[in-house]
Amino acid sequence: MLKEDQMVVTNQNGDEAVCDILFTHEANGKNYVVFEFVDTHEVSAAIYIPGEVEGEGTFADIETDEEWDMLDQVLQAYYDDIEAEEDKEDEEDEEEDK
Repeated sequence: MLKEDQMVVTNQNGDEAVCDILFTHEANGKNYVVFEFVDTHEVSAAIYIPGEVEGEGTFADIETDEEWDMLDQVLQAYYDDIEAEEDKEDEEDEEEDK
């Protein structure tokens, strides 16, 4: 059973893989989804095209270097935010132990 922040990606061969959705991002009139494959921990991204049924849609490949560069920057900011939050939690834990 999939968690709320997961999706199934089907490749060209029909193979399915479960992915954790890291975040979504909207830019230049496009909706992007950045996700991590559960089995391999590989991070990838795609353009999300909403379908007629809410919560269902299709993906399109990201085709330009500019889009990849933009998403790399957004992904780095995402990781920086996670690291900052973990550091803050560690500091709070240290304060509680005193």
